[in-house]
Amino acid sequence: MFNKGNKVEKPAYSGLPFYLNILDDNLFAMVEQLTFPIGSRTNWHKNPCGQTILVTKGAMIYQEEGSVPRLLLSNTVITIKENINHWHGAISEENSCLLITYKSNGDELVTFTDSVSDIDFKKALINAK
Repeated sequence: MFNKGNKVEKPAYSGLPFYLNILDDNLFAMVEQLTFPIGSRTNWHKNPCGQTILVTKGAMIYQEEGSVPRLLLSNTVITIKENINHWHGAISEENSCLLITYKSNGDELVTFTDSVSDIDFKKALINAK
């Protein structure tokens, strides 16, 4: 859909994901594309104004804290409520792509916390519904 963008060089991501900022209006919203090679994933994180994810390519695991991991296939849309601790990562054999939208309240769009270990990632793959 879009070009891959730039490598994400933040400790809040594992693997080699790519980031492309599509819309950035700090007063209202942000739209970005994230491209994840297999096994790449975010750290646990919260979005103070919520987040909507559209999987545009591949397959992903999504997990909210305290919940069973979910399998997200291409064309799946999920809406994450405000301040829900969660992570997401790629599981398909090809790059997985997401379009992510955030509402903005003028503060940080995301707060990252703990990393998702390789062991926890593999457990999520086994338990995903």
